[in-house]
Amino acid sequence: MVSDKIAVIGDRDTVTGFRMVGVSQSAVPKTPGQIQESLMRFFRDPSMGLILITEPLAEQIEDTILELSAAPVPVILLIPNRDGTTGTYEIVLRELIRKAVGIEINI
Repeated sequence: MVSDKIAVIGDRDTVTGFRMVGVSQSAVPKTPGQIQESLMRFFRDPSMGLILITEPLAEQIEDTILELSAAPVPVILLIPNRDGTTGTYEIVLRELIRKAVGIEINI
């Protein structure tokens, strides 16, 4: 099966920007429960290849993202929002590397 869909989860401005360039799957959740629900809905779609989520929202469900990132597809990628990066992607990436190779690496 081809995993060719892209989804974005973020604030209204970020989602609008991605929709303007053709990303049709999107969510603008307001609560941690809605963030998790949106992520799981996209994650369960067998044709989903990439899920983009803004760092501020990812911070609220970091444990879920770490757990789901063990699967090769779909890829979950943390992106900054219009206010810039919060550094959350570094924390998640460091933890994924630690789990994969068994040691902590500074990035």
